[in-house]
Amino acid sequence: MSGNRLSWKGRTLAAVLLFIGTALSPVVISHLVSATPEKTFVDVTIEACGVTGYRPYTVSLARPQYDRLVRYLDWMMMQLNQTKSQKEILLLFYEAVEEMNMFGLLPRGMSVSQAQLLVRGGNINPHFNLKSEHPFVTAWGKKLDDILDVNIRNSFCVLYAAATKIPGYSPEPIIIPLGLLLVIGLLPALIVSAFGQAELANQLAALGISLWMSNPLRWFNFVIFEGYDIEFRSLGLKGLVHETLIESGVFWGFTGLMLSGFNNTTYFLGFTLRIYGPSF
Repeated sequence: MSGNRLSWKGRTLAAVLLFIGTALSPVVISHLVSATPEKTFVDVTIEACGVTGYRPYTVSLARPQYDRLVRYLDWMMMQLNQTKSQKEILLLFYEAVEEMNMFGLLPRGMSVSQAQLLVRGGNINPHFNLKSEHPFVTAWGKKLDDILDVNIRNSFCVLYAAATKIPGYSPEPIIIPLGLLLVIGLLPALIVSAFGQAELANQLAALGISLWMSNPLRWFNFVIFEGYDIEFRSLGLKGLVHETLIESGVFWGFTGLMLSGFNNTTYFLGFTLRIYGPSF
């Protein structure tokens, strides 16, 4: 099992680096704040994925509010077990956005209608042409499918997922958001840093991060999981797919909202071009 797992992880990272030349996002929020019974307030972080101009945003919720939010997220997973139509699922997604807004858990500057558009797979960037996306998605998808020895669990689907860290997993479980052009922007900073020019390296790194944040193309967005079980509900080209990915998986082209700060669980609400699972 461990050999297969390492092989899966290696193939995943190799394929992503081959296509888009990326590096780790400076914001990895797989385990920001653990919610403990002693805490009066609990920090919850919301991040918009697959869209530019919105930074991760953290809200401190009172314990009763936090408990209510957790119950709602669990309730939504159960409701999705019973839904069978796209209309019903989208209504649940829209209601979830409204519920998050009540808790102050939308990215700063994003309206409810923009968030609802995002989680259903629309693009809220007015300068982005969705028609230009299709040929690239088709080309990259075929290459990814050939190189990654994985199972495609669903495609072009709305998605709700809860990724839960596996206790005692080694190495340390990770959730890695990857984005276009980050390595291109940060490579000069790494080179300059190697020669001891720390101040210049920091300036170049800031420029590199800005370049990465300007990427509007969701087909260059990946979320990679290792050491997590990912329970998901989806509706796409393969119909309704309700599954759990064991130990690892990939969301390719994910746009939507990512919520963290729930002990060992991170939640995802949105749309993805592909859900990949390991072949073992």
